[in-house]
Amino acid sequence: MKFTALAFLTLAIGTTALPVPPSIQSRATSASPYTTTQILQLALTLEHLESAFYTQALSSFTAANFTAAGFPDSVRERFLQISEHESQHVKLLSSALGNDSVQPCTYAFDGRYKDVGSFIGLASVIENLGVSAYAGAAQYITDPVYATVASTILSTEARHQAWQNAAVLGQNPWGSPYDTVLTPDMVFTIASELIASCPSTNPTLPFKTYPLLTVNNEVIGSPGDHVVFTFADNHTEVNYAIFYSGLGAQAVQLDENDFATVPSTLQGISYVVISTASDPANVTSDSIVAGPATLDYTFAANVTNSGFTGGADPLTADPRF
Repeated sequence: MKFTALAFLTLAIGTTALPVPPSIQSRATSASPYTTTQILQLALTLEHLESAFYTQALSSFTAANFTAAGFPDSVRERFLQISEHESQHVKLLSSALGNDSVQPCTYAFDGRYKDVGSFIGLASVIENLGVSAYAGAAQYITDPVYATVASTILSTEARHQAWQNAAVLGQNPWGSPYDTVLTPDMVFTIASELIASCPSTNPTLPFKTYPLLTVNNEVIGSPGDHVVFTFADNHTEVNYAIFYSGLGAQAVQLDENDFATVPSTLQGISYVVISTASDPANVTSDSIVAGPATLDYTFAANVTNSGFTGGADPLTADPRF
């Protein structure tokens, strides 16, 4: 990999060591399952997808289409700026990876949106996936330069998503006090749903794709609803829906017909996987049966938004980080 050296200012906060909270002290450390190169390849995979998504959609929807949908000219113009951002992210990561770069794939966007409104809704979901991807991957980037660059992309993606959801769609600009962390496998699974094929010359990435999960026949409903989960499984073990939102996670057992009740405190974009683990702390790549599926629960400005806990301490009990 190659990257232009960056200069950083170091803030001195004193020579006295700060006390470490017990919850942090108790975390075990282990060797990273991924290299920095592999994580940057995943990031570039996502940025290629986002860049192609905006390029295709904005070439399909003219300023007149946005106006007819009730949006001012500035909305499409901002989306053009976002498209430029994604293109720059691609260039930067490609430069960093050099010969290890992944090339663009053929994407399966057809049918995912049919008009300007559904395009904007999907854009918000894709941007949120990018935020969750960078948040979850940060722990695997050992080079401080790359970690810093990734953090600047993360914050920009978060601004994209907040603007799209709030200023454009008039909905909540965030989901909780914390963005939701997803593992690289979870991210790759969701992204793969939008990828038809990739060049055979692309490096083989070490990330797993889980089977498809559909929630309530794609009619998500509301928090607290009793919904059905559709997925391929031989059902030889008891399955649980593991809900992720912010730093929180909660397991809910599925009944014999694969129904379960969605936690009533979920807000914003959340994710759910099906696992044979009855405790979120015990979820592993081998115990995940299907998913993630994306859930989007909008909420009003005049309600409490203190975050989803799920009853577990994420600093000690969540294998996502």
